Amino acid sequence: MQYGSHIRVWRGCYYHHGIYASDDCVIHFASEKQTDRIDPVDAKIISTNLDRFLMGGVLEVKDYSENKRTPSEIVNYAFMQIGTRSGTYNLVSNNCEHFASECVLGVKKSEQVEDVLSMLFGGRRV
Repeated sequence: MQYGSHIRVWRGCYYHHGIYASDDCVIHFASEKQTDRIDPVDAKIISTNLDRFLMGGVLEVKDYSENKRTPSEIVNYAFMQIGTRSGTYNLVSNNCEHFASECVLGVKKSEQVEDVLSMLFGGRRV
């Protein structure tokens, strides 16, 4: 894991995603309330420390084969988003994975959502 890494943690039935800047700063789309469930009304881009992001879970680093931004560009973009997107959380089209991939690639995407939709629509990615 390094500055600008897209990190994630398993939360029992889904992964929660964020951007790592330091052990004291992980930027992610979440509720400010300390909980493992996201309240869509309260969710916005926030910065927390790594322990609060992990909430006892195991850290994983997302590896990208696509062209991505530089670590400085990733973190700078994520920092500029802190406090934004309040009330816009949507599990299918605007979640924490969409935010992290947007920071890294410049494009919102969620493999979790794509995989579920693929299962629902006959095994093909939509």
